[in-house]
Amino acid sequence: MVRSFPEVLLIIVAASLIAVNALLYAGRYAGVIVGEHAIDARHAAASSATAAEHAEQDASDSLPGRFVPTQGRQHTLAYPVRPGVPFCAPDNIRNDCYASNPPSSGLHLPVANLVALPDGHHLRIPPDPGVYDFAVPREVIPHIEEHAGVYLGYNCDRDDCRATVERIKDLVTQEVSLGARVIMSPDPDLDPDTIGIAAWTRVDNFAASDYTDARVRAFIKAHSCRFDPEGFCPKVPVN
Repeated sequence: MVRSFPEVLLIIVAASLIAVNALLYAGRYAGVIVGEHAIDARHAAASSATAAEHAEQDASDSLPGRFVPTQGRQHTLAYPVRPGVPFCAPDNIRNDCYASNPPSSGLHLPVANLVALPDGHHLRIPPDPGVYDFAVPREVIPHIEEHAGVYLGYNCDRDDCRATVERIKDLVTQEVSLGARVIMSPDPDLDPDTIGIAAWTRVDNFAASDYTDARVRAFIKAHSCRFDPEGFCPKVPVN
């Protein structure tokens, strides 16, 4: 049967697409990214996982903050979670509650493009690095940390605490501009006039009156990108 020129052209295009898809499929499942800078994706993922495991288990006293053993990386149901994940009793640490305040690992909300919070704000889950003037859901915090981030919360009754928070906002804004992965927000779970800062398996709580730039900056520099199981950080961080 003699085919018309358009039919022949359509067959050639279809065959080409099938060949390209086959190559990409083979490359993906062989763990290879095809191209000039080809790498073994399986090896890269294994290396990232190994580094994350070491970071997760590092209980060294040389790192800022108190070490809190990991409670895993499981997802909750989609937002809103009712009832929310509670805090554990000190003598009954389990994986269905949080062992620290702010949380430093454990159950967390799955990714969502945008959710409406009860106060009318809208939030991406997990949030992008930056300073937020509204509280984020408790169950978001471990997801921030799983994505190589640091969470900094505050709860102020006194004016001197509020003045301290303005200083911290400037510091966090500067660190984010340098490439640090930090999310700062009000946190009603904290005691009044208290600052809480957390990363994966690390937490530091202190009175606002005890704040120093050096204390918070050291925590951020030590823990932003320290635990990065999903590869959110550049190999050579700016900060």
